[in-house]
Amino acid sequence: MRPTVPGVLSRIKYELSDHSITLRCAEERIKEYLEIFIEDHIGDLGLPKLLQYWTASNILVVPTLHVSFTSQEGAGRCPFVNSCIAQLNLSRMFVSCEEFVHEFKCYLNSGEAQEFDSI
Repeated sequence: MRPTVPGVLSRIKYELSDHSITLRCAEERIKEYLEIFIEDHIGDLGLPKLLQYWTASNILVVPTLHVSFTSQEGAGRCPFVNSCIAQLNLSRMFVSCEEFVHEFKCYLNSGEAQEFDSI
């Protein structure tokens, strides 16, 4: 069965900061950017590629998709995953949704997104 946007969104668990209101606000903003990215730019047809990157499977085989946040800037702020635990790590440092979407799409469409550095 093919994954759907509502099915994927319902399985995402965000690990939001409890330590700082500033960090939490930034994380809530990135959470919104990710959901817009999935709904409006990936869609049902693009989900297999996103899931392949996030979980190492192009179908939804895990009960929970984890998202955690980093403070990486510059070239280091590209999304990275630990596919063994279905964890997507996103930088809090994006200032606009357009910037987030553009960089995530560029990275997801690059060959690097499909390579595994370690097992």
